[in-house]
Amino acid sequence: MHIDYLCDHPELIEELATLNFDEWGKYRPEDTLEARTQRMRAACGRGAIPSVVVALEGSRLLGGALLIENDLKLRPNLTPWLAGVYVKAEERGRGVASQLVNRVVAEAAALGVKELYLYTDAAQSLYARLGWEVIEEMVYEELPVTVMKYTIKH
Repeated sequence: MHIDYLCDHPELIEELATLNFDEWGKYRPEDTLEARTQRMRAACGRGAIPSVVVALEGSRLLGGALLIENDLKLRPNLTPWLAGVYVKAEERGRGVASQLVNRVVAEAAALGVKELYLYTDAAQSLYARLGWEVIEEMVYEELPVTVMKYTIKH
């Protein structure tokens, strides 16, 4: 398994966008798969904000994660964000999510970022194990979420 930029594998943009839409689209009824795919394509930077990284085994997509400017409309002052961390169900339990998260942290560190944020509804323990700290509990788009922060040491 290795982590790479999604922009180097454009044939996987639609698949990753579909996985993200299937997982989180229900929380944004106004969203469409086409719109999500366009946003995914637009986020495909390299060594920049935004960027998308993917976990691959050969040419097979295992999952992905994004580094974006903002992921929580209610907290526009918090930036940048780790977002869209997703690993296919059959690939979970292998450390793929941890590697994706660590790669996004490394990408942010290389850009001089001091603090990185995320919100999650279910994976708080994963992020806590990786050094993220809870900064707020809230309801966002009718879903109870935990906002977390990672302080990057330079």
